[in-house]
Amino acid sequence: MSKETLAIRQGIIEAATSLDQAQSTGQQPAGFTYVPPTHARALDLDATLVEGMRGAGKSFWWSSLASQTHRTFIHEAFPDARLPAKVDVAHGFGTGSSNTDYPDAEQLVDLIDQFRPRSIWRAVVAKHAGFGREFSALKSWAARVQWVQSNTEKYAQELEEADYRLTQNSSKLLILFDALDRLADNWTHIRPLAKGLLQVALDMRSTRNIRCKLYIRPDILEDDEIVSFPDFSKLNASKTSLRWQRADLYALLYQCLGNAQRGGNEFRDLVADCLGAGKNTQKSQHTWVLPGALRTDEELQENLFERLAGRAMGSSTKRGKPYTWLVNHLQDGKDQVSPRSFLAALRTAANEADDDGELPINYRGIQRGVQEASTIRVTEISEDYPWVKVVMQPLSGNLTVPCLFKEVEAIWRREKTQEKLESSLRRQGNAAKLPPQHLELGMSGIALDLEQLGMMNRLEGRRIQMPDVYRVAFGLGRKGGVKPLK
Repeated sequence: MSKETLAIRQGIIEAATSLDQAQSTGQQPAGFTYVPPTHARALDLDATLVEGMRGAGKSFWWSSLASQTHRTFIHEAFPDARLPAKVDVAHGFGTGSSNTDYPDAEQLVDLIDQFRPRSIWRAVVAKHAGFGREFSALKSWAARVQWVQSNTEKYAQELEEADYRLTQNSSKLLILFDALDRLADNWTHIRPLAKGLLQVALDMRSTRNIRCKLYIRPDILEDDEIVSFPDFSKLNASKTSLRWQRADLYALLYQCLGNAQRGGNEFRDLVADCLGAGKNTQKSQHTWVLPGALRTDEELQENLFERLAGRAMGSSTKRGKPYTWLVNHLQDGKDQVSPRSFLAALRTAANEADDDGELPINYRGIQRGVQEASTIRVTEISEDYPWVKVVMQPLSGNLTVPCLFKEVEAIWRREKTQEKLESSLRRQGNAAKLPPQHLELGMSGIALDLEQLGMMNRLEGRRIQMPDVYRVAFGLGRKGGVKPLK
């Protein structure tokens, strides 16, 4: 193996590991930041709700936007994002930040037993908006929330004054909220807290210069108890989504590789060779920026990826090409792929590549990477929708897809899956997190919910198929496909 090949392999591992570990801390290098063209709207201050599946980058933006270094890089390297040069950014809730910025989950539980949820989040806004001496002298969150709840007229006056000060300074205040599923330990508390936060975020849209931005998972917005309040539709109208196209995923990989401490120089040489001289010189300060052609031109991207992973998923291209095969096998039933799954697969491929290989990664490593990514995705979906594990467990090792639904139904009937699910939901009562929405339709309703989650789809309206990103870790077979985990 050449030194260049080894260096680029190490760069893939570095990039994937750094992005995964730094999701909520903002400690990843600024050069590991990439803004897909379709994500520019997500950085707009007026986009209050930013929806994204697990691993789509919500916590990444929550941490990165609060960093002046990262904001400067985005402003210079990705002007399409239209991120204002002058903006104050604060954390209103999330993970990895000091609880001097906001009450943590334990404090929130204590506060919600004493105060209205809306008052709690108004106090957080007041803290970051720099309310006057009377409020700023208060040292505990309980005292701050008590002041807000007892001084509604004074609060409105202070908010107006804070908004005016920002106007005078030609500045904006952006308060970021993430990890709403961690507001408390149970959904009995999470629901009113999340609802109150959404209401306050809507309130702030009436100011000129103060905005809240909520990084939010689809399951939160699917909960009627959270979104059932007047004018939620106005807030929802500003929603944007963190969806990743295939070109976006590879552009993220190349942006990170070009700035990796190990392998960065070698990869930039590959890029220069691929594009030709004079097209690889864009920089932001001392940080390399991916050339525009490699952000959207999939033919160029594929040519470059061939130099990393080869031309075929086997002895010939009949089994597919790595560039398309990898993303196709990480897609869910809604054609979505998370960067976390994509990078996890590549990290596994790099870690398991042969020491005497001619390329940084190979097709066998990519196949193993899909297995690892499937394990991660199944863990995530089971945490978001606990009922999924109940209905999928009986199918493990007992089903090969594609198949007719009657084969799935026969297994569920034999294992009394619906009865077990209903019994589990009854025990949990109001604390149950997002039960299936169509359970009253029986087993066909459960299948419909799995389809809506992107876990299943129907071929020609009849046969059931399951995307590999779920199928592999759930232990379902498929002829000629990636082997399921046992």
